[in-house]
Amino acid sequence: MAINIVLERPAEYGGTDYDGLWKKMIHELFEEFILFFVPSLSEDIDFSVKPEFLQQELFREVIDDRRGKSIADQIVKVYLKDGKEKWILVHIEVQGNADPDFAKRMFRYYYRIYDKFNKDIVTIALITDTSNSYRPDTYHYSFHGTSLTYTYNMFKFTDFKESELMESANPFAIAILAAQYANQTRNNDEKRYRFKYKLFKMILQKAHYPSNEQRMYIASLLYFIDYLLQIPVELSKKLRDEILQTKEGKQMVYIDKENLPLSWAELEVIFRKEGEEKGKKSVARNMLEEGMSVELVAKYVTLSINEVKKIAEEM
Repeated sequence: MAINIVLERPAEYGGTDYDGLWKKMIHELFEEFILFFVPSLSEDIDFSVKPEFLQQELFREVIDDRRGKSIADQIVKVYLKDGKEKWILVHIEVQGNADPDFAKRMFRYYYRIYDKFNKDIVTIALITDTSNSYRPDTYHYSFHGTSLTYTYNMFKFTDFKESELMESANPFAIAILAAQYANQTRNNDEKRYRFKYKLFKMILQKAHYPSNEQRMYIASLLYFIDYLLQIPVELSKKLRDEILQTKEGKQMVYIDKENLPLSWAELEVIFRKEGEEKGKKSVARNMLEEGMSVELVAKYVTLSINEVKKIAEEM
């Protein structure tokens, strides 16, 4: 089985490595990605076996377009719950404008992949274009009695309702929100700042002494949003200060408040270090400074009570 995932974006994002941002997040939160867009498929995959992302050189010649378009693609090897090995193709494409030949190109990818690997294929097209009329989800061919129709999953970001995305616990709901906001604020830094503040606060509400799984969610989202919704340096500083004044910001005990990263993307590094012994001690120290009990600190950072007491004595 292969899943063909295609991302089409408008030109408004400028120099941002948009395909790279999505590729990174899909790689890190692959289970959540499948759960959000193809929940029926997620029920069949055994995610207790870590997906294996294979080298793209194995199949790049199959889907490379003659027009030299920029393509970022991945193959993911997964196992189903019945023990069968399957391959999932993750294909992300960056394109500046709505392409009238998009559906035809998707069909070409489909039959090339099928012919090369003889795998079942699920195609997912993610469309960030803001035009209501551009909805390329079907390719139809007919010529003197010979015809075929190829239909695939197409998700238009503008179709998602903001209220529903905000209620979802899936990190890709926030990612789509960020993409919507990026389109709405391409020429308005102040408005983008407000949206960015809103998203960061939403994320950090879930970040109070997070589990390892939550840290991955938070790290990936902070990185994604920070680069997608880029704002001037002075607004970044303002954002940092404003967040620290919120209840959520004050409880971000995993941050060194005296040396807070200017770029919120650097929080990703902090989160990933939380699993290390040094990171645990840093978190414990910050929690103790906030007046938390030794027992509570020990519970959240998975250190023994004696270890936490020792940290408290050294403060």
